[in-house]
Amino acid sequence: MVRAMDPLHGTRAMRKAARTKALYAGSFDPVTRGHLDIIGKALMTFDTVHVAVGTNVKKTRLFGLDESRRLIRSSIVEQWPDAASGTSETLFDGALEVGEFADQSLLAYARTIGATHIVRGLRQASDFNDEFNLHGVAERIDASIPMVHFICEARYLHVSSSTARELDAFSERIDWLVTPSVEAAFAARRG
Repeated sequence: MVRAMDPLHGTRAMRKAARTKALYAGSFDPVTRGHLDIIGKALMTFDTVHVAVGTNVKKTRLFGLDESRRLIRSSIVEQWPDAASGTSETLFDGALEVGEFADQSLLAYARTIGATHIVRGLRQASDFNDEFNLHGVAERIDASIPMVHFICEARYLHVSSSTARELDAFSERIDWLVTPSVEAAFAARRG
């Protein structure tokens, strides 16, 4: 990694890594159009983007990890049909990977996959407060992997996985929140 600490001065080398790999992790339960917006921005910024489904101990999952990974992949192909190249784990000729992590910190997983950056999405001011705290903690643990924040497009400011779950529970339309494959997964759950 290029951002090694200079032992004499305690500063980071200020050069870009030769190849960049961003980790965008979340519960993605389910993946939304807002998540896809952040993925698109990350793809335009980094050489490789690794989207990872993680578990959040504060949340009960609706969709399992494997199903969430499948929904991310299918949603990406629905959003960008030319993405359907590569192996079952990669899209955009390997520029986009879909994985999962559990039982380790975000930074430990970032190091495991060789990420040079961590991507986070922002929708509203309350997101900023949470992300500001996470950023400070992450920097104290491993300053060599910078956190990059993208603000989603205005039309996605009110889009969230929890909103999709709540509206679906009341049989409201969710097509403005999620892709057709995610809608179908909700319908399959309802029977």
